[in-house]
Amino acid sequence: MKARIKISIVLALLFIQLKAQQLPLYSQYMLNKFIINPAVAGTQDYFMAASNNRYQWIGVTDAPRTHILSVNGPHKTKNIGFGGSIFSDVTGPTSRTGLYVTYAYNFKVSENSRVSLGISGGILQFKVDGTQITLKDAGDNALMNSVQSAIVPDFGFGAQWYSDKFYVGVSVPQFIQNRLNFFETSTQSLSRLTGHYYITAGNKFRVASDFEIEPSVLLKWGPPVLPQLDFGAKIIYQDYIWAGVMFRTQDAVSGLIGYKTKNDKLLFGYAYDQPITSISKYSYGTHEIMVAAKFNNIRSEMPMTGSSLQEKIQLAQSDSEKNVQYREAFEKKSKEEKMVVLQLRDKTLRNKVRALRAEAESAGLTPSDDQFSKRNDYQSAIESIKSNYMEMERLKSNF
Repeated sequence: MKARIKISIVLALLFIQLKAQQLPLYSQYMLNKFIINPAVAGTQDYFMAASNNRYQWIGVTDAPRTHILSVNGPHKTKNIGFGGSIFSDVTGPTSRTGLYVTYAYNFKVSENSRVSLGISGGILQFKVDGTQITLKDAGDNALMNSVQSAIVPDFGFGAQWYSDKFYVGVSVPQFIQNRLNFFETSTQSLSRLTGHYYITAGNKFRVASDFEIEPSVLLKWGPPVLPQLDFGAKIIYQDYIWAGVMFRTQDAVSGLIGYKTKNDKLLFGYAYDQPITSISKYSYGTHEIMVAAKFNNIRSEMPMTGSSLQEKIQLAQSDSEKNVQYREAFEKKSKEEKMVVLQLRDKTLRNKVRALRAEAESAGLTPSDDQFSKRNDYQSAIESIKSNYMEMERLKSNF
């Protein structure tokens, strides 16, 4: 009888954790979409290593704590991506640890958009630490002095349609719903992994020469619980400082801030969640910290071949003698292709401005100082951004 009681206690604890929050929450999912969708691997030109750390419901004893370290990036010459992650998710006496590897393949579907398909596989360990549980029957030490664990394989897959400005993704983690057996008994465990469904979408809209708005949405569903919706937006200044707000149904309102270094190598993000449920009486909120590094920008280092639109822009900007030839080629393009050219040119010019600012600051100057040797280059790039922006607006009005 005691053995059955012990099993029931452990399974009840695990059931509560799995059904309430089987997969961790992330308020900054839009900064590291790879942790919720394996198809994101290799969709950027660089590798990115990121650490996401979430401290949920500060003030509540044994509240969830989640830490995940991930890395993903592209192949240098092929349309494939690789990635991996390791995470720890602890809630009181129960914990979950996982290790995953990811493979993705992407292909072109239009002039400026692609589709990526990804799959991930790994192992999960669920653990219940009986030494942290106080039983009503104080004389029963079998559970209190033991640590029970279950290790199972796990797989997930995803798809994403994306461009430089927008993304729409679908992912299904834990689609093989393995059972979790904690005790060597003939009784089959009722605890098992639950399949989840994620749908994400976002888009960037330029509202001024230095500002963009990025709304985003994430729909999460893990049957049989009700779906949960995250939606919000952030304002981005010069592509390296942002602030935003997000609302999560049945849970919290979040504030987001972040900073990316001007050389585009390091990223820092912070989110604060204020609960809107009854737990707000006991919690001071949730803190989430993200630190990421971008490195090995291998695709941009590849030699240029052929005559793609991006290569025409790079040639036009690197050699002024080719500007006339470039302009003639530009005027022959369709409106959609012209917009792609202008967007790529805007991105290139802004990268140049950031690099010049960083160079000036390293010398203890501002880029507008007379003492800065590349002051004219900086001012010229600023003016080019403004004129390029006006040309994009004119082209939009003619669509």
